[in-house]
Amino acid sequence: MEMRKNESLEEMVARRNKRLKYLFSKNGVNVRLVGDDQKPAIIRDEATVLSCYVKNFDLHFTKEPFSDEIVKTVKLKHEPDITRYELEEVLSICKHRPVFKLRLRGSDLYLVGYNYLNSEDAVGRYPVFARHKPKVYFDFEYAQQVAENIRTDNYDIDIE
Repeated sequence: MEMRKNESLEEMVARRNKRLKYLFSKNGVNVRLVGDDQKPAIIRDEATVLSCYVKNFDLHFTKEPFSDEIVKTVKLKHEPDITRYELEEVLSICKHRPVFKLRLRGSDLYLVGYNYLNSEDAVGRYPVFARHKPKVYFDFEYAQQVAENIRTDNYDIDIE
């Protein structure tokens, strides 16, 4: 880890993840980090989870999901040493997994989370829909279960 003097683990992870997002955005690839900040899943165009993982300040691209076979490693430096062409090439070599989102039928609104009628004791949970940053599910069956639960409250839901 490249921890700076007087830098907490959280600050170092935030700095690393900022560089991670920059590597993709600089090269025209739209990504969002989800899940654990220390081991984020990297979602491309809200449609696929990329076959890669970050460890310390290294981004490792793997041949396929859950594989140990590393295709390419990129150092997450202030200015990453990878061109747009190289990034697209490595992304095309790797096999990625789809993610699933829940859309309110007849709209461009996606499930983004939940709210509560009474948040103090978590009573009356209800879904919240928006256009940006949808909840993503890595497992289709689980997405179906969540959709079914929401449908019981008379929301018309599609899985994408």
